[in-house]
Amino acid sequence: MEDTLKIISYKDAERKSKLGTFECFVSPISIRLQRRNNFGTLNVVNGTIPLTGFANGGINTMEVSILLDGTGAYASKNDEPIEVIQQLTNLMENTVIYNGSIHQPPFLKVIWGTLPIFLCRAASIDVDYKTFNSEGVPVQANVNLVFIEDVDQELAKNQANKQSPDLFHQHKVADDESLALISYNYYSDTKHIRLIASANKLDNLYAIYPGQTLIIPPLKA
Repeated sequence: MEDTLKIISYKDAERKSKLGTFECFVSPISIRLQRRNNFGTLNVVNGTIPLTGFANGGINTMEVSILLDGTGAYASKNDEPIEVIQQLTNLMENTVIYNGSIHQPPFLKVIWGTLPIFLCRAASIDVDYKTFNSEGVPVQANVNLVFIEDVDQELAKNQANKQSPDLFHQHKVADDESLALISYNYYSDTKHIRLIASANKLDNLYAIYPGQTLIIPPLKA
């Protein structure tokens, strides 16, 4: 278990080539996790209640609020307090600032306590300077960071079966494709062409064209 909040930055999505680490010796003010699901809607012919079906997992986010302190009040683990501006510079370099060696902001791991390690990218940072000394130098600041989950694409691909008949899909019609072929590709059966036609309000089962986007609804349980 980590007793300090750590944000480790990397050059690569696999998180093998380390760039640096930001360590906050003050416990986070708050950590907010948001996990989302996306659902599609299927309008049933002659029905009064639309059906909903799971489409995919939405973007998951972590919002972290921390205190940067330069007064020394929380410096029990340090010999000397670190200035707020220096802490903030280190934090931003390891999270949101464009890194010239990889031509983008870094890939991140956020580690705190017993929470699962969060693989992510930094979406935003907001700084609220709270206290200043007599020379106008900030000595305390509240910082709010928003991270977007960034799971390795191969791992995500292996975890989700994109052709599952239990999910909503969007399909772009290719040249020479028919509803029967599309039905077979998604349901392993050609008999569901009327289900696709109904979901897309098609009056003619043969009136589809290349480039058209179709909703592919889930099969009823």
